[in-house]
Amino acid sequence: MPFSRILVPLDGSDYAEQALVHAGRMARAFSSRVFLLRVLQERPDTDGEHCAGSVDWRLRKAEAQRYLQKLIGDERLAGAPTEIEVLDGRPADAIAQFIEHHEIRLVVLSAWGAGGAFGLPYGGTVHKVLASTRIPYLIVRGQADEAKPGEPYRHVMVSLDGSQPAEVALHVASALDAGGGTTIELLHLVSEPLMPRRRPLTAHEHSLKSELLECNRRVAAGYLEELRDRLGSHHEIRTRLEASTRPVETIAEVCQQDHPDLLVLAVHHGEGSSGWSSEAVRQVLLTRITTPVLALQDGMRVGQELLQGGD
Repeated sequence: MPFSRILVPLDGSDYAEQALVHAGRMARAFSSRVFLLRVLQERPDTDGEHCAGSVDWRLRKAEAQRYLQKLIGDERLAGAPTEIEVLDGRPADAIAQFIEHHEIRLVVLSAWGAGGAFGLPYGGTVHKVLASTRIPYLIVRGQADEAKPGEPYRHVMVSLDGSQPAEVALHVASALDAGGGTTIELLHLVSEPLMPRRRPLTAHEHSLKSELLECNRRVAAGYLEELRDRLGSHHEIRTRLEASTRPVETIAEVCQQDHPDLLVLAVHHGEGSSGWSSEAVRQVLLTRITTPVLALQDGMRVGQELLQGGD
């Protein structure tokens, strides 16, 4: 199964702990092991040297371990095998190394930590982690989830563009609703035809553009019905079709209107690939919505692991 090893970086703040309820849901849905990580910032002594062996340092580390130990029994992580780790160093670097050394398959983190929001879309450490990692991530922004800790997601939105790579998000949403009770909303974005001209479009060109857009809408509507049939009657499915020349901005607008509990979408790092650009998601989408976002980087591996898990 995908997401077999989930990392949750924490700094002891309420902001950071907002990630726990989402880590618990993902862990229960995918039978995952959760790793809680606390990274202690280095404190230079009067000579500018790192003093990890000092009494103050050992006390801070013991306090961090006690803090993480208490979270093992937290109801937000109920049913999920949990391990804890305390490291020292620069948080972003330590998190990246932990991801690599422990073969983490999903990192779940709050947009902000102890430093608070200060009007920024996410903190500096989160920015560095998202920019450097190539594994799926789930980022939590905004208010704490109102549902009870053990409850599944009530409303999951899946962003689609008609491509096969984007459908990985659909399979993940289906797995999250394995027990029923979740509404899955399929959002299909149809790109409006681009007709660059130095002069305004003629009436004939406007007509051609409208005909092509209507044709694309019909194909997209049929595709959504096909997906509804593929998912089966045991899921509660809603569909929504939007035409846009700014797909990522449109996703943000729909999230602001529909208020899903989670947005799931496949992202890519290459030019000309299907799905949504990782940079556009980080720099545009995450700055405009408070909806938690599950960004499926390395979607090919996620899809393969989902298929293997279903065998």
